[in-house]
Amino acid sequence: MVPQRLPPRSRSSHTKRWLMLALLVTSFASVAVLNYRGMFTSAYFNRIDEQRNKLRSSKVVDELVTLLLAKQESKDHVHNNDNNTLSTTTPMSAPQPTPRNVYQGDEDRSELHIVFSMSCDQGRRVPLQTILQYSAVAVGQRGPITQILSGCTDSQREEVMREPTLYYDFRRHFTPSYSPHPTPNVTDYYTPYNKPFALRHFLRNAQPPVKHDIIALIDGDMVFFKPLEVNTGRNMTKYYHGKRHLSTVNDTVADGVAIAQDWYNYLNIGWYADAYRAKLEAICTGKPCMNVTRNDAREYYSSTGPPYIMTRHDMELMVDDYCDFVVQGRRVDDAWMVEMFAYTLAVANHGIKHTLLTNLGATHPKLALNQREYWDFVDETLPNPCEDSSAVVMPSDPPVGIHYCQKYGFVEGDHKGHYYYKYDLPETLVNCDSPLLKVPPASDWDTLEQTTPRELLVQKRHEVWIECSTTKVVNQAMIKYKQRSCSNGYSTEQSIEMVKL
Repeated sequence: MVPQRLPPRSRSSHTKRWLMLALLVTSFASVAVLNYRGMFTSAYFNRIDEQRNKLRSSKVVDELVTLLLAKQESKDHVHNNDNNTLSTTTPMSAPQPTPRNVYQGDEDRSELHIVFSMSCDQGRRVPLQTILQYSAVAVGQRGPITQILSGCTDSQREEVMREPTLYYDFRRHFTPSYSPHPTPNVTDYYTPYNKPFALRHFLRNAQPPVKHDIIALIDGDMVFFKPLEVNTGRNMTKYYHGKRHLSTVNDTVADGVAIAQDWYNYLNIGWYADAYRAKLEAICTGKPCMNVTRNDAREYYSSTGPPYIMTRHDMELMVDDYCDFVVQGRRVDDAWMVEMFAYTLAVANHGIKHTLLTNLGATHPKLALNQREYWDFVDETLPNPCEDSSAVVMPSDPPVGIHYCQKYGFVEGDHKGHYYYKYDLPETLVNCDSPLLKVPPASDWDTLEQTTPRELLVQKRHEVWIECSTTKVVNQAMIKYKQRSCSNGYSTEQSIEMVKL
């Protein structure tokens, strides 16, 4: 067989071969020269700074090395395009965004830091903290919210830190448990010890340190319907029912001037009443709080309830007495609300005068008659708050928050019918497979005028609004929580019914 001759290469092909060979020889020669002069090491691509230090004596060579290294960095970091064409320009570092502080509430110009205290093993802790966070988000609350947790073990602390959060700057501060030993020489199983003692621990040990000038101490069983704000200059006389001249009533918080929810319905004038004189003397003898008149006590101190809002300066000033007075108070009274009475005496001892407002954390419409709580925002013109299964029907001027420590509903009679009560929330409500709450029927609202005595009609309208609105907020909060914790899906069925037959 005669071998086939290959077609002769074209002149251009030979030319390309010689050009490539010339470029290759030139490259080898350049590297040889550079190596001879000690310009490169075997690991030069990884030691840019070290080589540049060696070459500072030759500006021209330094620029050459920089160019070569930049080209190699470009090869390492720039992706090839479809034609495998490399960028021939020196890569520029992309501008890095300014890192945002993880504690965003320190940057948003808010002046208020909200705190609330819980025990690590407190029942329904996770649902309650989630409801509070969600409602704060929904109303546009600003500023940090810190949950102070007492008595967590190391494993509980790790579990807490894995719990999803909803609020944009939700912080946690861990403290020892102060019940049953608020001080070394006391053994007293009284959970409210944790509130003042854990607050003091937070003020002294918070990380990051507390920066805001104003602190609001609230309870964890609160749902927001408006942002909690102070120093706005708003007219607050609508929510005030004390004895001061109305021109002096505002939402100012400054050193020596605080704000709190009016709790006259629960506390009256506290331990300044004649019947409790011995208790007052046991704590205040020889102290400024002993010299407070009953009128001043009623107006500024003895009827204070959460939220308590004061300057950080004042809170740091009174917190030692707050702690000490609870311990001393438990020696003369074993009632559950001793901690609240201790607060009233501590602020009186330091002359921190409170403006008592009725709309900060209202507790129950049955307390509307003497106007010491704000229950005048729902009437018959409001659309049925129970008709829709998810949308909350908002009145034009709801309270800032509802402190849902009571039972609401029961339109069919004494503890009969649908209702809302925090202690009947299932512990498992945040579980992925847990159903949601069933919204009370629309008939609870529609039939009120036919089933409710006229003297109770205003109260029951507000109760039905609370039972249905709070139920919806709870469901919305649980859905948001589950979206962050249930990667394999979750139940949205509304079938957990609070009803007494």
